[in-house]
Amino acid sequence: MSVVWQNNALQLDSRRVIDRKIYVENRIYDAEISRIFARTWQWVGHDTELPDFGDYLTATVAGRAVVIARGENDAIAAFYNTCTHRGAILAPHRRGKSDGGFTCLYHAWCFDTTGKLTAVPLPQAYPENLTRNACYDIPKVRCEQFNGHIFVCLDAEAPPLMEFLGPVAPHIAEATGDGVALGRVRWTLEGNWKLWHENFRDNYHPMFAHQILGQNYTGVKIEGENYDLGAGHSLLTFPSQGNPKQIMQTMSRMSGRKLPERPNILGRRTTDEPQRTRHNILACFPNLDLQYTSNTAASMVLQTVQPAGVDKAYVEIVAFGRKSDTPEMRQHRLDTALDAQTAAGKISGDDNEAARRCAVGFSTIDAVRWSNMDRGQEPGSVGAKNDEYSLRGFYDVYKDYMADALAEVA
Repeated sequence: MSVVWQNNALQLDSRRVIDRKIYVENRIYDAEISRIFARTWQWVGHDTELPDFGDYLTATVAGRAVVIARGENDAIAAFYNTCTHRGAILAPHRRGKSDGGFTCLYHAWCFDTTGKLTAVPLPQAYPENLTRNACYDIPKVRCEQFNGHIFVCLDAEAPPLMEFLGPVAPHIAEATGDGVALGRVRWTLEGNWKLWHENFRDNYHPMFAHQILGQNYTGVKIEGENYDLGAGHSLLTFPSQGNPKQIMQTMSRMSGRKLPERPNILGRRTTDEPQRTRHNILACFPNLDLQYTSNTAASMVLQTVQPAGVDKAYVEIVAFGRKSDTPEMRQHRLDTALDAQTAAGKISGDDNEAARRCAVGFSTIDAVRWSNMDRGQEPGSVGAKNDEYSLRGFYDVYKDYMADALAEVA
């Protein structure tokens, strides 16, 4: 295990600190792109977002533009989003529908839904075998699915998806079940990508950072567990606390306005007694997070964070429903996700601001270099929900990918 952070001013074990240089050093950011994002499986979509022939998604993976398209025989393929003629992207939208192929805007070279070159205008000026020359087909990107989720990987030598997911696969299956992707929202994070992903392995902050949720902790015993699942993955699980009635009362008190009661579409309790479901926050290495509740039909949301620079990232949330949902239920799920989990939501809005404040605070790194990651003293990989076993598990694997790159800036 790497001890690259052993010589720290906090005099803690190297597993229990974070060197703040990882949030501000361009050399480290560049190494993360090439060593982590270009070598790991990245979530790019759900098969319900590509219901028909010709439907496509686009994504950026380790800085590379990628297309994911549904083609013949219902197959989903991924390839680089670039024309092999002069380089222009072929699929211009985050999500779209082609007519069964892609035509470049620049010179109208045509490709099928697997990236194969199929036609070139004014072909008489080219050798006869142009479209039969495989070097003009767009290189494919590894693409595998699990439980409807579509992942891609740029590294031909990386292990298969199921081996990479390992212990988190059953939790993903539980979270989504017969899930249907309902919609996406994307925003810019003013800070390093790790700040966002760390947030979903940290249950120490909600009672302080989230004013609405914080009210639900008043007089409530803190329960739940924080699991380092291994391979950089983790799970926070705890009884759901508070209830819709109490939350609405808190919001009315804080806003000074009487708010209408929400319809009880999900069949939740309306008494003051919290429902005894379990809330779960699943964090998958390096940048995928899922939030869902067990034993209820409540919403599930999935989030990814994509680095766009050492101090900038894109957060995207996908709201999920179920195939059996009524239109009213689906609208409720979308409204709930927007209300809580977007940049303007009463949960993620706070997280966004916390990350921004950390990023500003890192300007003091010459004077304050180390962050404490020491919560939870019992040996093993499981602690109380507001301990930091999952954070330490993430950075154990992070350092395995990054070891000598971190040593260079130590």
